[in-house]
Amino acid sequence: MIHNPSSNLKLASGVAPVPRILELGVTLGLGTDGPASNNNQDMFEELHLAALLAKGFSGDPSALPAREALAMATVNGAQALHLDHLIGSLETGKRADLAVVDMDALHFSPRFDMSEGNVYSRLVYAAKSTDVRHVIVDGRWLMRDRTLLTVDKEEVMGEVQRVADRVSSFLVQREKSLLDKLVTLGELEQREIFEVQVKARIRDEAQVIAALDHPDMVVVKPSVRNQYDTYFFFDDEATGRIRYREDYVLQDSQVVESLYTLTMVGPAKEREYANSVVLSRFTYTSRADRSLRFYKEYFLPHRVMELEKHRRRFRIKYQGVDLAVNLDRLMKPTQDGPFLEIKSRTWSKRDAERKAERIGVLLNLLGVSQSDLVKREYADF
Repeated sequence: MIHNPSSNLKLASGVAPVPRILELGVTLGLGTDGPASNNNQDMFEELHLAALLAKGFSGDPSALPAREALAMATVNGAQALHLDHLIGSLETGKRADLAVVDMDALHFSPRFDMSEGNVYSRLVYAAKSTDVRHVIVDGRWLMRDRTLLTVDKEEVMGEVQRVADRVSSFLVQREKSLLDKLVTLGELEQREIFEVQVKARIRDEAQVIAALDHPDMVVVKPSVRNQYDTYFFFDDEATGRIRYREDYVLQDSQVVESLYTLTMVGPAKEREYANSVVLSRFTYTSRADRSLRFYKEYFLPHRVMELEKHRRRFRIKYQGVDLAVNLDRLMKPTQDGPFLEIKSRTWSKRDAERKAERIGVLLNLLGVSQSDLVKREYADF
């Protein structure tokens, strides 16, 4: 394994249980991870953090001594890569890889020499990357007296900045449009869909389920699921909102299928029909293949709202119209009583009118009165 403490901290991934990993006999090296999650790629900083984090999180000041930490950055890393017969330690027959550290700087004072272990403490707890004076790799000088010998630093830094400027320009343009950010992810089905839906508070789920046995209705596909929604709201309400959903399909209380989706919801309702049936416009992506943390950092919402619900879904066909009937119990934010939600997607407003009329009739069949209707989305509770 390779331990990347700075990257783990920056990404809030947690802290590796290094003492336990070593206790289990796992070969553990030390790394920086990439520049996307570790800005300075400084191995001396990783050394320092690894040694301190192991002590702080284990509560044991003797955990991961300096000598072991330095081994992680050298020979252990070579062993993890199965290259320890070539690199990782100063031995006859191995490649001459050396870094010469100047220890005359002020931050090395005072220096104790009670044992040979003191030099490891200085390297791990006091040394900085700027203290490295010479670097030799496989017998070849790469840096001598802090002067790079194989790289034109000014040329490289200039090229790096040119690339950075291009990236910055691209990101600035992309930030202007939430839709563009979705398209950039490469998963967006770039098409507008309309959704017809109505929501109501109900008193008796069993009554609704029994009503689904009506001869004009056919239950095509029932399911039970737990859904965890995270809504991203933005300063400009005209931008719309993003919903990230983790959808777990259950069978006998066990998860049998996991679905992850992103939905871009338009900023306003298109139209409201009788019985509070609403027509909304949104753009839908079929799957979300990145973590919630990634999407938070990517979209940078002004506000985040989490919603959890237990859902019994019945896909039905009523008078030739496909509809979804959902019975929901909200766990977060907590709400009294179950909710009924009837919805269907459509490609045209004319079809939406037909479905809105069917939903109105269906509400009566399910015993829902006008006073039970709710005109807000769950995310607006």
